[in-house]
Amino acid sequence: MELTKEMRGRVIVVTARGRLDGNTSPAFGARLEELAAVSEPRLVVDFAGVNFVSSAGVRAVLMVLEQVKAANGRLALCAVQAPVREILDIAGITGMLDLHPAKAEAVAALA
Repeated sequence: MELTKEMRGRVIVVTARGRLDGNTSPAFGARLEELAAVSEPRLVVDFAGVNFVSSAGVRAVLMVLEQVKAANGRLALCAVQAPVREILDIAGITGMLDLHPAKAEAVAALA
């Protein structure tokens, strides 16, 4: 999995590409937790390039969400592809996530 970071004002935008599975979720989780280790983090993860998420990937997203909430921050996912959205739906976590169709909307919601 490839992760790139950019700043949009106070919002940290991470663009993810590849599979979020048992092999890649530890690095994904560690990188996002590192970025979220600030007071009141604002974190957008662009999932447009993520074509698969396993249960380990779902767990990594939940762990980052918990850390962000504990720091009084916000986490949003954007551009989640239909197959990945279906996995999140099946896992029962879409109601816990702030989902947006596009990066610009997610950034605006967290700004």
